[in-house]
Amino acid sequence: MYYTMMEKLIAWNKEMNGIPRKAVLVAITFLVVAIVIVIFPYCWPFMFALLFAWVLNPLVGFVSKWFGGKRKVARNIATLLSVLLLFGCLSVLAIVIFARLFNELMSLVRSVPQFITWLSDVAFPYVKDIYSQYQDILPSNVLDILNQGFVTLGQTMLKWAGTLSGMLTSGAWSTAMSIPSVILSIVLTIMGTYYFTADKDRIFSFFRRTFPVDVQKHSRLIKTNLLKALFGQVKSQIMVSLIIITFLVLAFSISNVKYGLLMGLIIGVADALPVVGAGLFLIPWSIVGFVIGDVGTGIFMACAYLGTIVIRQIFEPRIVGKNLGLYPLATMIAMFAGYKMFGFLGLLAGPVLLNTLKVVLEADEIAQAHSGHGGHAQAVLAQEPQEDAKPAEEEPIQVTDDKEEKSE
Repeated sequence: MYYTMMEKLIAWNKEMNGIPRKAVLVAITFLVVAIVIVIFPYCWPFMFALLFAWVLNPLVGFVSKWFGGKRKVARNIATLLSVLLLFGCLSVLAIVIFARLFNELMSLVRSVPQFITWLSDVAFPYVKDIYSQYQDILPSNVLDILNQGFVTLGQTMLKWAGTLSGMLTSGAWSTAMSIPSVILSIVLTIMGTYYFTADKDRIFSFFRRTFPVDVQKHSRLIKTNLLKALFGQVKSQIMVSLIIITFLVLAFSISNVKYGLLMGLIIGVADALPVVGAGLFLIPWSIVGFVIGDVGTGIFMACAYLGTIVIRQIFEPRIVGKNLGLYPLATMIAMFAGYKMFGFLGLLAGPVLLNTLKVVLEADEIAQAHSGHGGHAQAVLAQEPQEDAKPAEEEPIQVTDDKEEKSE
């Protein structure tokens, strides 16, 4: 009866061109994301530890071959060295980046009064002089509108500076007060990374002993198609974005651009967004440089924009492997929906979730194609339990007999 019902569901799914299956996959994806968001505050050190262990595993496997001897001891030593190297580099990098970023933000807050003075003493007289040359063809209220715009911009900048200064001050104070919790979280992350990496085989053997064979088959199918495609895409996009951020920060630092780290991070994150891109900042920056007579800045920003394009053209095909981009209209809808639900972070979360859905559906199509060629999912459902169990019982017996004959 169970298989008859499954066959009816499969037939109905085919009649509906796979829409019911896709709807279930979308619902499951949203449910999994919601569960991850809910449990993340309670177990985020171990989630990061699992991520770090996944990153370190190839390095540990490579280093452990150098030590020889017992495999377990060699893997423990390689894991310890890799964990120390990883978190040592991350600690130094985090201290340097956060210290400089904090200094740049405070410097930016202190420079707001100078910017307002520049607006009133330099920018507005410059615009007023241009208006006097073309006042015969321009409406009479243009100057008033521009003046009001400059005043509004100055008030907005002052309000923003006050808010940012308060955030930095309160953030530093709250960080100082939560040092015990931060230390505990860091220790748990480091220890979790060590155990996830060193005891990888032991953890996998526990799951193999605990879960039935059918569950293991489906988990391998999910790992091969879904997780590999999803995490591979996320890892690839992060690597490309990190390369672009590094390029922009180095370029701004070498050219002595003010707030080089801050601007490099902002533009690099914007470049990760499919619709926005680095051109939203670098192109206007270059145009303003040419307009105000700073030709060097205009040329430099234009070259920086061309550099980001060249980096994407060179590294993206090699790292990502294939284009998994989203349709621009769908991306804008996801960004707007994410912004409405989660605020500014939703601008990033919306496209990421949409891309996750796309990868899930593509991985399911790959799994369906494999199962159609005699693979796993639907072919297993169509078989009787006895027929599926017989080969699994016969094969070990034959292998055992062969070994006994050879030993005799």
